[in-house]
Amino acid sequence: MNALPLLRVLLGTCAPLLMTGTVQACNALSFGGGHVDLSIDTWDDGLGDVLVSTWRIAGDANFLEDCDRWSNVAVDVIPTVRNLQYERDVTIDGERYPAFGIVGWPRSPLLIFRYGYGSGGGDGTGAPFDVRSTLNSSGAGVTGYFRWSVVSVAAVSRGGAMEEVPTTDLGSIRHIYPPNPSLTKLESFSVSATLRTKTCTLANATVVLDDAYVLDLPAAGSSSGQRDFNVVMRCNGRYPVSLVLTDANGPGNTGSRLTPTSNATATGVRVELLQEGTPVVLGQRWMLAESQNGSQNIPLAARYYREAGAFGAGVVEGQAIITATYR
Repeated sequence: MNALPLLRVLLGTCAPLLMTGTVQACNALSFGGGHVDLSIDTWDDGLGDVLVSTWRIAGDANFLEDCDRWSNVAVDVIPTVRNLQYERDVTIDGERYPAFGIVGWPRSPLLIFRYGYGSGGGDGTGAPFDVRSTLNSSGAGVTGYFRWSVVSVAAVSRGGAMEEVPTTDLGSIRHIYPPNPSLTKLESFSVSATLRTKTCTLANATVVLDDAYVLDLPAAGSSSGQRDFNVVMRCNGRYPVSLVLTDANGPGNTGSRLTPTSNATATGVRVELLQEGTPVVLGQRWMLAESQNGSQNIPLAARYYREAGAFGAGVVEGQAIITATYR
């Protein structure tokens, strides 16, 4: 009897081992968001389209961490704002921003927004941001283990008189990492505005000249007895001020010599006003680039001036009005 070899056949199928998953460029949230109350403290008027606050952010610019250093990290920036209405575009530091007023306050300061994206403490990119629509940031050109994504807000002068605004909720802006929406940063915003009114006062000044004699004023066009004096101006801040001198008894006078008052008895002599050694031009404005916050002196001078024609002794008196304009 012949023995048959034991033959064992194993049959089966082979299949590849499949593993699924999502590779993320960033794996953790660095900062989940915060709140900023933009508190505006400025003058109630001024030139339009000028920054009247600092740029503010909601706590921290950071967003994501544990990122692949070399990957582009996209971010969706989604505004859900309220109580804002588009007014016009403004240009600040050479860039054009959509500017928004506050609903219910038609003379409010204007608000502008800016989006910034970067890595760690390194340089980033920034641009004006229109909060009426979503921004999809590609993250291109930025590398590093951390990524920041932030919206900042600032106030701009409307131009002309503005009005105060109580604390007003402006809604929020979300920063979402699309591969993992659980990594979300929420920034919320509110605004208030306190406005200061520009105020300057001018003190009265009485100037008494020493007596003059015939020999002091020998001919028409001669002058004598010059006395320097100051008009004290007090302002509550630093801002441009224009000044003008006018003749109280001759409103249309555009010379430098004042019309005699009803108390004057001398003939052929008037009071002449000077500024920095030069006869003033009554009715002509001059500018102070910036007032002082407090008291400052406006230096002037007065002297006798011999007119043409008859000359007679007596009282010489003139009166001028100085006016400051700062709106």
